[in-house]
Amino acid sequence: MVAVLGRLRERGLRRTPARQAVLSVLVDAPPDHPHLSAAQVHDRVRASGVRIDLTTVHRVLIHLTDLGELHTVPVSGAMTYGFADHPHHHAVCTLCGRVCHLPAEAVLTAVQAAGAVGFSADPAGLPGGVVVVYGRCDSCGADTRRPGSTVQLAERSSSRTRSTT
Repeated sequence: MVAVLGRLRERGLRRTPARQAVLSVLVDAPPDHPHLSAAQVHDRVRASGVRIDLTTVHRVLIHLTDLGELHTVPVSGAMTYGFADHPHHHAVCTLCGRVCHLPAEAVLTAVQAAGAVGFSADPAGLPGGVVVVYGRCDSCGADTRRPGSTVQLAERSSSRTRSTT
């Protein structure tokens, strides 16, 4: 978190209570769910005693994503946010929502295959595109409620409204 705040300061951005609270929640995210939705971030920030509006949380998350400090991964119909601090992609369980980081080199073949059919994705997963593999985690593997896994390219949500939060 200190590194992110330092990079924001270098860009001339202030260390606001909202930014600090949002970043703190993301730093404390559990390893098996390193990405959180705006609603989850909002709930955790409020549980820590900080009064903040959900709209402000959205603005902070979008701004940090636009700056390349965070990236997004669609999980269970919601956009989730995680740190874009090292090259990686994601495996997402369609049943429990568990997110695991995959090393960038582990999905290089899929990224190259996407390029061969006209799709452009950053092989490192930063900042332009992230490969997301949807399927079932080991804990949910025996559950047959959902169809098999799919692979999807998800781009950062940089088209959203920029904010100076």
